[in-house]
Amino acid sequence: MSTPTLPTRARLEWRALDRPALVESALLGLLWGLIVLNAFARPFMPIDETRYISVAWEMWRDHSWWVAHMNGTPYADKPPLLFWLINLGWQCFGVSVWWPKLISPLASLLGGVHLYRFARRLGHTRHTARQAVLILMSMLLWSLYSGALMFDVLLTACLLGALVPLIRGELTRHRMLESALWLGLALLAKGPVALLTWLSVALSMPLWRTSPLGSGGRVRLWLSLAGAVAMLLGWALISAWHGGPAYADQLLWHQSVDRLGQTADHARPFWWYLPVLPALLFPWALWPQAWPFWRRSALIPTERPRLRRRRLPWIWAGALLLMFSMIGGKQIHYLMPMLPATALIIADTLHRRTQSATVTLRLIALSLAILALTIIALSLLQPEGSGAMVAPSAAVIMLLVAVALWLMRLSFRHGMMAVVLLAGVIPTLLLQWALAPLWPREDPGPPAAMLARLEQQGYPLAWLGHNYQATFQFAGRLSQSLDEIGDRPHQVCQWQQQHPAGWVIGDSDELPDTMTPPASLHRFPWRGHQLMILPAAPWCDISSGTVQHQQDDMP
Repeated sequence: MSTPTLPTRARLEWRALDRPALVESALLGLLWGLIVLNAFARPFMPIDETRYISVAWEMWRDHSWWVAHMNGTPYADKPPLLFWLINLGWQCFGVSVWWPKLISPLASLLGGVHLYRFARRLGHTRHTARQAVLILMSMLLWSLYSGALMFDVLLTACLLGALVPLIRGELTRHRMLESALWLGLALLAKGPVALLTWLSVALSMPLWRTSPLGSGGRVRLWLSLAGAVAMLLGWALISAWHGGPAYADQLLWHQSVDRLGQTADHARPFWWYLPVLPALLFPWALWPQAWPFWRRSALIPTERPRLRRRRLPWIWAGALLLMFSMIGGKQIHYLMPMLPATALIIADTLHRRTQSATVTLRLIALSLAILALTIIALSLLQPEGSGAMVAPSAAVIMLLVAVALWLMRLSFRHGMMAVVLLAGVIPTLLLQWALAPLWPREDPGPPAAMLARLEQQGYPLAWLGHNYQATFQFAGRLSQSLDEIGDRPHQVCQWQQQHPAGWVIGDSDELPDTMTPPASLHRFPWRGHQLMILPAAPWCDISSGTVQHQQDDMP
């Protein structure tokens, strides 16, 4: 019997399919699914994520849309866009955990769309533009923060939207409004720091643009900036008016100016970013084929018009790295707006490589082996009785992946896919597996549930210390703020005298040695320590010098 064959038209349609595009699209879908998995596989992490979700919760609970609050105190550290987006979703779907967890993955997807548009306007082929998105989505820093409830991926997505209209052609009124809107949203996402990226691109136009902005284009360029700043100032002035003089001073001055100096939080030396760049750009920083200055003789020359536009990602990345290095406060995620430019540089470099070359992935394999051995060592060295902190079985599989990568010799095209799949997707999955035992120790849910029960029964609640970051407000859906009372026995006693039935929460290390723990003391594993919730009365016994053994009943 003859084997049936496809009709001629079907065969032609199959051959006409852009199979590399299908493979790249499938990998992009896989990477985005991994980002979503990263977001949902763990709780909101203290201190940052729990703080931001609690600020959004208090905005929802108190209907305070202009002035954000943290534990009942006006919160001026961040602009409102993320909190507004959370509340918008809650308005549509009800208060939930899943909607806030989706915001950063959706922002990451939006950033990928804008980066594709950006690359196409620079003159790159569809294939290179898709590769740029693939490179960005597989970068370690981008992948991790795309699953976190933070501001930086949202900021970067908005900035990309603001830059796309500036790249090519005349700056029409429509493009001016598009750039102004996205830049305004970027400013509302993280404040004036967004201007560093936009201005570095706008001011360097004579160095990279191949055509003028058109009649009135330069005026429209600065009008778009003015419109964006007006969006931020509109919110800031209304918020300052509602929040009062102290809040206004904090919002309009300290949160912007103080961050520039060495007095800022997270102040670090000028060179601090340089040693961490390879880890942030993993795995691409460890694949020599992606290095622009490696074997330059093997690079295919580029035609002059696109050569001029190719300067833009270099100017963008270099200017941001220099400016962020000069700013006193430094955190790794501050470099997020630099990653799309780096992805464009790498994609362009790979596009110009000789495609017939055979490549290896040994530097990546070595780094994965070091990571796997570190995880195994941590599992062996953890204190006895402390409970599992990492899963060594995941590290063993990661070690096998590293060995496989070390032995591989691949064609150039397959080498890039291996970098994405074997050095991006699989290690990230294994890292999630390895860290899974840590998540219960970071989960605010169990202690927050007890605080919620105490609050519902009318017991006053207080935090032992002076730096409570609203960690349990959303997890417990608390309707009242926690008092911050210090951790000295006399301070707790003073509060207890005003609240005789009050309960306190704090680190078990704050429990005085001279105090016999009452029967109603409740302990929870918490970030390598023990969190305790108990009545405040025993502190008064210590403060007065009459230690009594109370047998308080759990309400």
